[in-house]
Amino acid sequence: MQPADPHSVARGVSPAPLGPQRVGRRFLALYALSYAGGSLLFLGPLLVSLALKVDDLVGIADAPRNLALVTGVGSLLAIVSNPLFGRLSDRTTSHLGMRRPWMVIGLLGGTVGTLTIALVSSILVVLVGWCVVQIFLNALLAAQVAILPDHVPTAQRGLVSGVLGVCLPAASVAATYLVQAFEGRQLMTFLAPLLPGGTLVVVFTTSLNDHHLDPTDKPPWSLRQLVETFYVNPRANPDFRVGVRQPVHVRHGVRVPRDLPGLLPHRRGRRPRRRGRT
Repeated sequence: MQPADPHSVARGVSPAPLGPQRVGRRFLALYALSYAGGSLLFLGPLLVSLALKVDDLVGIADAPRNLALVTGVGSLLAIVSNPLFGRLSDRTTSHLGMRRPWMVIGLLGGTVGTLTIALVSSILVVLVGWCVVQIFLNALLAAQVAILPDHVPTAQRGLVSGVLGVCLPAASVAATYLVQAFEGRQLMTFLAPLLPGGTLVVVFTTSLNDHHLDPTDKPPWSLRQLVETFYVNPRANPDFRVGVRQPVHVRHGVRVPRDLPGLLPHRRGRRPRRRGRT
């Protein structure tokens, strides 16, 4: 057996071995479906439902400005939440494991935030609800991503990463069709992605043989380390500089259809005849 990753050992995490031990098809299928489910929870409101909700509350004229405020504040929280919860999961010593508690907490918090948005009639509360969604679903997504180096050997990480990469566009398409299937019923436009996405996450969470961190192996943590979480030297890490371009383009692609429900009726000078159609 080859030696373990020294960076993982330094964090006190039990890394996946670098030897020939491979994950099976069952793990890969459940992991991919769970990742797609987590993306579905996030993309359903982001692509369609949230824009329609804001339009209903403030009207066509004010919808673009208010939607930009809601999503902008949420995006700032996401930038902080994702790496922060990733760090916290690296230090979790729960008897449930390192990643499972954050997946459960993220799913529950994201569900509360989504239902808040669906049921309230105030744009301010929608803003608060979307902030809750961003914080907790990023906790879920951070834990899901951390499962890759935890459980997948080096020889398979390229394959598994590629499968996970397909999950995001697949979830985008699925979220759009699910919302359109319940057009005219605002609550269901939020529940339609939430129910199947949450189910997929729960199935994987309950079947996961999560790693456990001994309290004596808990890595030290300081304010400096927390700040360094949010910075990567692009010169020292050229692969990161190249790789970061891909999510930037993906986010831009997601942003355009997200804004269409609020912008197109405004440009045409009328409201859409049937709610929820994009």
